[in-house]
Amino acid sequence: MSWETFASEYGNIASVIGTIFTLIGFTLTLWQIRKARSAAEQAQKMAKEALDRVSARLFVGQVSTGVRFSNELTNACRIEQWERAIDRCEQLRLLLSTLVEDANLTIDESNYMVTAIDDLSLILRRLEEVAKGKRTAPLPVKMREVLDQLTIKLGRLDGRLKNAALEIHHES
Repeated sequence: MSWETFASEYGNIASVIGTIFTLIGFTLTLWQIRKARSAAEQAQKMAKEALDRVSARLFVGQVSTGVRFSNELTNACRIEQWERAIDRCEQLRLLLSTLVEDANLTIDESNYMVTAIDDLSLILRRLEEVAKGKRTAPLPVKMREVLDQLTIKLGRLDGRLKNAALEIHHES
């Protein structure tokens, strides 16, 4: 066998073997890419779930704060501490405005929050007039009923969210 024939035959064999190794390497690379993509998607899913849990806990805390502000506002009106009532009314109105678009609220709850913000604006104006001595009468019955209803709605929302959190905790 001549050198050219020998080189040509082994060259062809080496080329075929090289192509096989290339295909194996390419297949392994594709497999690693899919594996890495799957791991990245899983990590992204876990991060989103963790973020959702933290967001839900913060939301529950804000609703609980809203219940407290609402109770304090009602009590301040009852004992005619107008400056304190004004402060709590402003805080509650601001808090509700941050909650109104939260995904944890149902559409009805979100709509109620919008109405409550408007009602609190009217109550705030009335409280400021009473505090400045422009009005001597305390809050009208209708405004007190609005505050009572707001406290009840926030309390129910707080209870619903805490129950949901307990169910999620027990399922984990």
